[in-house]
Amino acid sequence: MHLLQWLAVTVPVGLASASASAEAHPPPPHRPPPPHHGHHPPHAEFFNRPIFTPPQGTKASYPRAVELSDGTILATLSWSDPNTKLPYFPIFQSKDDGWTWEHISNLTDDVNGIGFGAQPALYELDFALGGYPEGTVLASGNSADNFSTNIDVYASLNKGRTWEFVSNVARGGRPNTTNGADPIWEPFFLPYGDTMGVFYSDQRDPLHGQKLAHQESTDLRNWGPVVNDVASLNYTNRPGMTTIAHIPTVDKWVFAYEFPPAAGGINWFGNEYPIYYKVANNPFDFRYADGTPLVGGESTGNGSPYVVWSPVPGGNGTLIVSDADNQELWTNEFVGRPDKWEKRWQPGKPAYSRALHVSRRDPDALFVFSGAMFDDEEDGPPVPFVVTKLSVRKLLDGWYDFFEDQ
Repeated sequence: MHLLQWLAVTVPVGLASASASAEAHPPPPHRPPPPHHGHHPPHAEFFNRPIFTPPQGTKASYPRAVELSDGTILATLSWSDPNTKLPYFPIFQSKDDGWTWEHISNLTDDVNGIGFGAQPALYELDFALGGYPEGTVLASGNSADNFSTNIDVYASLNKGRTWEFVSNVARGGRPNTTNGADPIWEPFFLPYGDTMGVFYSDQRDPLHGQKLAHQESTDLRNWGPVVNDVASLNYTNRPGMTTIAHIPTVDKWVFAYEFPPAAGGINWFGNEYPIYYKVANNPFDFRYADGTPLVGGESTGNGSPYVVWSPVPGGNGTLIVSDADNQELWTNEFVGRPDKWEKRWQPGKPAYSRALHVSRRDPDALFVFSGAMFDDEEDGPPVPFVVTKLSVRKLLDGWYDFFEDQ
């Protein structure tokens, strides 16, 4: 996991109360242009369309998005508003397949008094759980300061316009990526059956410098014991940044993560954070699966992977993986077979912890959400939060290669 530069701007001085309502803070400045009133086909493609541009001196990264059952898309990312004492996650909404966006609320820390500084997560319940009905939107992130890291769950009953605190999943020590420190990082929601899992990176185990783990709940309030997903016998290993996708045609689950070679990973290409993955029958049992390096196109990704699956073009569909440094994506049409990864160019800009999403209504539509690169400076030119909409078929056919040299 990368050293978290966000601490310098997100750790508040003192404490302040925070409200989880949409009115808690003014909308972020520099909102995207107003909607264009012409007709746009629902499956039109577009490249790097702006959602939000942070003001000079701030940096917006680590985007996350969820498509709701009515077709609405919600998106957020990590950003520190210079006009507020505490950081929050701005929530943006699109009602037209990602073409235009509206800022509708802010997810604020309502219990710790320290704000939400990094690593947001979003999910819509497709079943009732813990008294929350189907269609409830869940959100999480890392509420952190110089003393603690906290993974909390919030819920919205009105599609992201207001939020209420639900529970704390886990607490760790202050942000510190040194082995021997005890913070937690990077939550990711995934249910299985009638149980919700929250997956995260964990430095609290004295047997592991960092491991990947999850906790489970059947009511969103009480969370079970920590279950290891990737935990190496070598203490110095630091796997990080869990994302998971389901392949329904074979009922398999794919778990993507970074595995730094300096701490024991295999690295043929000189990347600091090469991408690994696991395949399992049950997303709560990845501890029994072996990790495999993702290699395709004579290269591998570098850090913060994001994996999704599309049924296109048929058969067992396509796994698609993003990383932090490359503009290209990696695809696999053979249920993750190690020798079948292909590197595919596409126009969505590279970014730290770039997020992918396959449309629920049109599985040929792939969204790529991008913010700043990890090494982008806050005092440099503002880097907008953008979204690209692609065709999976065209990606597989190499159609976007035409734009590579443009």
